[in-house]
Amino acid sequence: MKVEHLIRKKFITTNPYSGINEIKNLLLKNNAIVVQDEERFYGVLTPIDIIQKPRTLAIDCLTVKTLIDSEQSIEKVLSSMKFDNSDVLPVSKNDTFIGLVFKNDLFNYLTDYNEELENKIKERTIELEKAIGMKDLMYSIIAHDLRNPFNSIIGFADLLIENISTYNIDKIKHQIKQISSQSKKAYILLDNLLNWALSQTNHISCNPGFCNLDLITKEVIEQLKISIQIKDITLRCFHSQNIFAYADKNMVETIFRNLISNAIKYSNEGGEINIYSYLQDNNYIEITISDTGIGLSESEKSNIFNIEQVISKPGTADEKGVGLGLLICKEFVEMQGGQIWLENKTDEGCEFKFTLPVYGDLLV
Repeated sequence: MKVEHLIRKKFITTNPYSGINEIKNLLLKNNAIVVQDEERFYGVLTPIDIIQKPRTLAIDCLTVKTLIDSEQSIEKVLSSMKFDNSDVLPVSKNDTFIGLVFKNDLFNYLTDYNEELENKIKERTIELEKAIGMKDLMYSIIAHDLRNPFNSIIGFADLLIENISTYNIDKIKHQIKQISSQSKKAYILLDNLLNWALSQTNHISCNPGFCNLDLITKEVIEQLKISIQIKDITLRCFHSQNIFAYADKNMVETIFRNLISNAIKYSNEGGEINIYSYLQDNNYIEITISDTGIGLSESEKSNIFNIEQVISKPGTADEKGVGLGLLICKEFVEMQGGQIWLENKTDEGCEFKFTLPVYGDLLV
C-alpha cells in the first residue's frame, strides 16, 4: 500500500526567519508547519523540534527529517518516522516537495483497512458456509427427494406395461394420469432446484415487462390439471380486467406454479382453491391464492420463509416436497419490488398474498 493517497497537500507555511513566539500557537494547533520561501523548501517544524532545539527563529529549530517519496509504502514510511522520531514527514514527487504525511493518518488508515479486511473475511466465511449448506441441501434433495417422483413414474409405467392387456380404458387412464402427475411434480422440483441455485449464486436476472396475470394463471392451471382432477378440487380464478403487472413473466409463472401446487398438495379431496387479484393502489396489484386444506401450525407459519428451517410436511395424499418453493416465491416476488405474506386465517386452509407492480399508465 503506497502512501500517496494519504498525503496532506494543504498545510500551514512560514518564512524560515519567522520568530518562534509568533508561530508557536499556530504550530501547537496544527502539529506541523512547513518552513519555506519562494525559492526553497527547508523542512517541517513540529512541537518536538522547538523542545529539542529551543531557538529564536524557525529555521534554527528545524531537525533533520527524511524526505520520503510519494511512491513509498506505508510500512517503509512508518519505519522512517520511527528512525527520525517524528510523527510527520515531508513528501516529494520527482524530487519536489508536495506535502506532509502524519503518523495518525497512517494508523487510522491501517485500522480502517484491517477492519475492512476482517469484515470481508467474515462476509466470505458466511458466503462459504451458505454455499456449503446449499450444496449439502441440493445433494440431499437429488439423492432422496428427487427419487420419489421418478420411482412413482417407473412404478406406474411398469404396472401399465405388465397389465395393459387386462386393464380397461378407465384403469389405463388412471395410470397415465398418475404418470403425468408425478412427471410434473418432478419437473417442478427440478425447476425449483435450478431457480434456487441460480438465485443463491446471483446468476439469475429479472427482466420485467407486460404480464397478463389471467393468462399466466390459466397456463399454470392447465399444467396442474391432472393433480386438480385427481383430488376433485374446485378451483375458481378471477383477476381484475384490464389490470396487468409489470414483472418478469417466467418468475411470475414460477410463483403461481409453486403457490397453486402447494394449495393442491395440502387440499383434501373435494377441496376448494380460490385465486383472485385486485388493484391495491395505483402502483401495485395484490394477488391472493387461498385453499380450504389442512393449513399450517403456528410454528410452521413462523418459519415458512426461513432457509434455516426448511421443512416440508407431506401433503394430504402423502405428496413429498423439499420446502424450496416458498423460498423461491419470496425471492422472485421481492426481485419484482413486491411483497409476499401469509394471512392469518381463523378457519381451515392457507391464504397466501403477494404484490406485483402495475404495468402501463396506472404506474406512477
